[in-house]
Amino acid sequence: MTTVAADPYGVTLDEAWHEWLDKKHPGEKKARTRRQYALTLRRVAAFLGAGDRKVATVTGQDYARALAGLWGNRAANTFNTNRATVMGFLTWMRRHKNLKVELPADCEQRTVYEDDTKAVDYEVLERLWQPGAAKLRERTLWRLAYESSSRAHALLSLDVEQIEWDEQRAAVVQKGGSTVYLHFGDEGMALLRELVGSRRTGPVFLTDARPWNWRDRPRKDRGPGDRCRLSYNRAEELFKEATRQLGLADAGLTFEFLTLHRVRHSRLAHLAEEGVDTPVLQALSGHRDPRTLLRRYAKVRSRALRRILGEVERKVQQRRDAHRRPPCTGPRPVQGRAARWRMQR
Repeated sequence: MTTVAADPYGVTLDEAWHEWLDKKHPGEKKARTRRQYALTLRRVAAFLGAGDRKVATVTGQDYARALAGLWGNRAANTFNTNRATVMGFLTWMRRHKNLKVELPADCEQRTVYEDDTKAVDYEVLERLWQPGAAKLRERTLWRLAYESSSRAHALLSLDVEQIEWDEQRAAVVQKGGSTVYLHFGDEGMALLRELVGSRRTGPVFLTDARPWNWRDRPRKDRGPGDRCRLSYNRAEELFKEATRQLGLADAGLTFEFLTLHRVRHSRLAHLAEEGVDTPVLQALSGHRDPRTLLRRYAKVRSRALRRILGEVERKVQQRRDAHRRPPCTGPRPVQGRAARWRMQR
C-alpha cells in the first residue's frame, strides 16, 4: 500500500497570503501598503491559477514565472517592487510555517538607472494652477501637492476638520503610517478656502457626482450629496488629461510625461537648488533615510547648475577687479638706494 505524505501546510495560496497580511500588516495606518501587497499576490495567484491550490504545491519557479509574465516588460522599479512583495511573503512562510520555497537564482532584482531630469521648471508647473487651466478641485490639489511636497495619497486623505487654517497646515497620515504636518503657502490656502467653502467636516477632495458604489464606501469617505472621497487613480487620470490639453509643443512645454508624483519631485528639487538644508527637505518629504532623499529627489538640475556656476564666475571676476591695480598715468615712483643709483646713471 502506497503512503502519501501529508501536506506540510494544508491551506490554499489565497488563505496563506491573507493570513500573512493580517499578521504582518494589520490596522488602518498601513492600509495603502496592505492594498498594494494584496493586489500583487492576488494577481500572482490569478496568473498561476493557483488561488485554490495548496500553497505547498506552488514552487519558486511558479512565482518567478508569474513575475516575468506580469511585470517582465515593465520598468525596473515596478518589477523590483512586486518581486519584493513576493519575497516578503515567502520569507514569512519560511520563518513561521516552515515552508521552504525560494525564488530561483535567475529571478534577480533589476538594476535601476536614476533619471536626473524628472524635475520640472516652476514656470512650466505654474501653468497648472492658473485660473482656467482646470477645475478648482484639481488646481487646489496640484498647488497643495507642490507647496507641501506631499504625496498625492496623503493629500487625498485630508479631511476638512484636520486643517489648521491659522497655522496653514494639516496633520495627515503619511506612507508608512506616521502622522506628520503638511505646510501650505498663501496661494494654496486661498484655493483651499474657496474649495471647502462653508463645509466643516468630510473629505476635502470629493467626486463630482455620487459613485455607483457609494454605499460600500466607509462613512468617513462620504461628503454632501452622497459624493465620496476622490480616489488616487481618478486624480491621476484627471491630471494627465488636463496636462495633455495644456501641452504647448511649439513652446517646448509638453506635459504628457508629467505625473502627480513629479510635482512633489520638482518641489524638492527646487528647494534643494535654493540651498535649503537637508533636515528641512527631509521634514518636508517625510523620508526617514536622508540617502533616499538625496539620491532620488534633492538633485541640482542642469539649468540650476548653469545659474550657480554663472554666479560663481561673476564673484570671481569681481574679486579680480577689486585687487587689480589701476593703470599708472604719471611718472613711476622710485624707491630704494639701488633704484636711485640707477636713476643717477
